[in-house]
Amino acid sequence: MASIEDVAKKAKVSVTTVSRMMNNHPYVSDKTKKRIQKAMEELSYFPNSGAQQLRGKGTKLIGVIVSYITNPFFSYLVASIEKTATEMGYHLIVLQTLQDIKREELFINMLKKKQLDGLISTSLETNTEEVCEMVRKGEIVLCNRSLIHQDLPIVQIDEAKISEEATLHLFERGYQKIAFCLGGETLHPTDNRFKGFMAAHLRQHQEFNQNFFFKNVKTIQQGRELFHMVSALTERPDALFANSDEVAAGFVDEAILHGWNIPQDMAVMGFDDQPIASLLTPKLTTIRQPIDEMGRQATLALLSHLENQEFEMPAPLRAELIIRSST
Repeated sequence: MASIEDVAKKAKVSVTTVSRMMNNHPYVSDKTKKRIQKAMEELSYFPNSGAQQLRGKGTKLIGVIVSYITNPFFSYLVASIEKTATEMGYHLIVLQTLQDIKREELFINMLKKKQLDGLISTSLETNTEEVCEMVRKGEIVLCNRSLIHQDLPIVQIDEAKISEEATLHLFERGYQKIAFCLGGETLHPTDNRFKGFMAAHLRQHQEFNQNFFFKNVKTIQQGRELFHMVSALTERPDALFANSDEVAAGFVDEAILHGWNIPQDMAVMGFDDQPIASLLTPKLTTIRQPIDEMGRQATLALLSHLENQEFEMPAPLRAELIIRSST
């Protein structure tokens, strides 16, 4: 993707002259304008007028890509990102994919077109070499999860380790038939939560029943619906590793409504440690993520790149298993 510096070099003028030409400055001659315009066409450089206006006023804009801002985890994460960005003089725009990869590609194109200075992605799915290179360069910072290459820099917890620890906790409590639910439609090879879940099974010499694998479950309502899918099974699991506290809360509430006792009839464990986890009856065992620190580190990584400053990506951040009465 060509930049304004590339245009200036090809047209043999300064970046300032190119900027003046794009803003119709009267001191740029017609001959120079034509040379710059030709360079822009040959390089397929199409400036965005809105972004130019923002930059002309000294405004800096970055984006954060989330699946659903209504998910409390993303709401808290975005709040942390915005706080850090604001402190450093940047503005933030929230971009929802609604789990549609076409929307994600659209947002990445906003960065390519210079409509944004940089991006933070909380669950990148666009698996192209161009996008991977943007991540390696620091133009896109991965935070929380990545569903593509494992070797890309990312700000996250050690999901495999904490998921293995949490699953072992269930085994230690005597549960052996553990269900697992996924937020998306497809289990990606890079899903470290499931890797940790299966590693615990391997350590305990336990087989995982594929009938206990559920996908596309991500809301409280879908957690309620999950209860009915589980209760309809001929052989039922005795524990659930839910992919979020929202899903776990919906499951627990619906189970109690139908006369189940949690955890005697079935143990339930969530993920994230949102406020709802400690408000449920019984209180929810879950995995606490350091959301504030994740957001801060991701923002510092992106803005350090934009300000041409050195930044070392942190080691996986520490997550914590919070044991409560649902297990």
